[in-house]
Amino acid sequence: MTPAKRIGRYPVIREIGKGAMGTVYEGFDPDTGEKVAIKILRAEHLGDHRADSASARFEREAQATRRLRHPNIVAVREYGEQGRIKFIAMEFLNGRELRQLMRERGRFELDDAVFVLLQLLDALGHSHQHGVVHRDIKPSNVMVLQGLQVKVMDFGIARIESAAFTQMGTLLGTPTYMSPEQMRGEPADGRADLWAAGVMLYEMLVGRSPFAAATPVAVMQNAMALEPAPVSSLVAGLPTSLDAVLRRALARRRDERFQAASEFAGELVKAAAAASDAVDLDLALAPLATPAPAVPQAPAAPVVPQAPAAPVVPQAPAAPSWVEPSPIDIAIEPLPRPAA
Repeated sequence: MTPAKRIGRYPVIREIGKGAMGTVYEGFDPDTGEKVAIKILRAEHLGDHRADSASARFEREAQATRRLRHPNIVAVREYGEQGRIKFIAMEFLNGRELRQLMRERGRFELDDAVFVLLQLLDALGHSHQHGVVHRDIKPSNVMVLQGLQVKVMDFGIARIESAAFTQMGTLLGTPTYMSPEQMRGEPADGRADLWAAGVMLYEMLVGRSPFAAATPVAVMQNAMALEPAPVSSLVAGLPTSLDAVLRRALARRRDERFQAASEFAGELVKAAAAASDAVDLDLALAPLATPAPAVPQAPAAPVVPQAPAAPVVPQAPAAPSWVEPSPIDIAIEPLPRPAA
C-alpha cells in the first residue's frame, strides 16, 4: 500500500484550492486527528524578484498569525519547510467567504451586518493590540461559518511592529478597500484596517461599494474625492445615526476616523440600537459564547387555520452592483497628495 502523501507531519487528504504561487490542501493532525488546512508556496517557477516577494509575504503571514490568538482569527498551528516548499498548517474552516455571501444576499439586514462587523472589529482590535496591522481587510479575506461566526484570514501583507519586512515602491492591497493614506503610498496603521471595515459595513447595508467604479484607478480616485451617499437615503429604515458612524469611519484624514476598533464598535452598537432593539450591547462587546439551553415553554394555544395567502411571484435577483478587482499587489504610482 502506498503511504499517504505528507506535508511536514500532516497526511494530505485532498486538494481544496490552487493559485498562481501555491496550493491549499485538506489534511489532518496525526496527534489529534483534527482536520487542518495546509497552505503551501511553490515560488521556484517565478522570477527571482517575484519569488523573493512571495516568500516574504508567506513568511509574514505565518509570523503575523502565530502572534494572534482570537476566536475570530484563523489559528495557525505551524510554519515549516519541506525541501523547496514552504507551508503553513492552520485550522480547517468549514464555511464560505463573506464575498460569496454578499453576492447571494445583495445586502444584509441591519442586525446581521452589525453582528458580522462587530466580530471583525473585535478581531482587528486584538490584532492591533499585538502590533499587527492587516492592511488587506476585505470580504474575500473573511470566512463566515455557521451562525454567522467570522474568521479573519490572510495576513500576507500585514505590517508587523519591529519586523524586518519592508515594502517599497508598490501599493499593497485591494483598491476597493484601500485607505487614502495607502493610496498615497504612506505607511498604514490600524486606522487603515478600520477604513476597510467601514467600506465593508457600507457594502453589507447597501449592496454596493461606496466608491464603486469600473477600474482600480477610478475606485481610488472616488475614495480620494467623493463623499458616499448616506445609507439612510438609500435603504428605507436605516437610521441617520448610521450615516454619522460611516462618515467618521470613512473620513479621508485618518486622525478624523475612529482611532481604535473598540471605539468604532461602541458607536456602531449605539447607532444600530436607534433602529432595532435586537442588537445586544453586551453581545456586541463580548466574545462569542455557547448559547444557554432553551427553557421548555408551555404549549401554545392551537392556531385557527387561515386562508392561504396569494402566491408570491418570484423576482429575478439583482446583479451585484459593486466592482471588486482581483486581490493583487498594485504596482502603480501612488496618487498625489491633495494641494494644501
